[in-house]
Amino acid sequence: MEREKVTTILKAAKGIILKTLIAVSIIGIGCFIASKSILIGLLKNTNMKVYYYTLPEVFFSSVELSIFAGAFFAMPVITLIIWLELRTVLGLKTSEGFIFWFFTILLFYLGSFFCYFVVLPSGIKFLVGYENEMLKAMISVEKFITFCATMIFAFGVTFEIPIFLLFTSKKGILKSETLTKTRRFAILFITIASAIITPTPDVYNMMLLAVPTYFLFEVGILLMKINERKQKRLLT
Repeated sequence: MEREKVTTILKAAKGIILKTLIAVSIIGIGCFIASKSILIGLLKNTNMKVYYYTLPEVFFSSVELSIFAGAFFAMPVITLIIWLELRTVLGLKTSEGFIFWFFTILLFYLGSFFCYFVVLPSGIKFLVGYENEMLKAMISVEKFITFCATMIFAFGVTFEIPIFLLFTSKKGILKSETLTKTRRFAILFITIASAIITPTPDVYNMMLLAVPTYFLFEVGILLMKINERKQKRLLT
């Protein structure tokens, strides 16, 4: 029985990887055509000027940007693929799975747009604030794209915490009481994870990720408590 389950999971994983690559490739091609406009949008949003130091850098940076953008815009398709492939293994009902899928997408884009409109402009402004007459920032286009993409995806994934905690509660993997008792360790873990995830060593950018993450952690605990009370009512 366990062997059959492992085989099913591996088969589903292969399907997820293949279909995800196809989805990202198709959308990424469209993003490559619009890569110049996407890059200009990022530069205007952050009020930055970037440079390229080798002739092929702009081309390869455009390819990199297209891949990131393809994955970003394909996220609804990717999450739908994951749910369709794993719904049997996870034991999710169609209606329940759709709700999880919808809020997964909603929270991912909320986190991404929060990063794009709030965190990136203020974070980059803080980082280039060290510039003076003797010290000038010359950021390469490749480094700029990597920085922005890393931050946007980091916030998008981090905003999934409430959904992840609710899912573990529904499956009986975790209980809200356990997380409440270990809250101090959670704060420490969130702080360390934020320092690792953000691609800069400064405290400012780390806190821009750590504070919303802890808030979402508390929201997740609240959702777990609501779910546990609901399950208790169904059992009585």
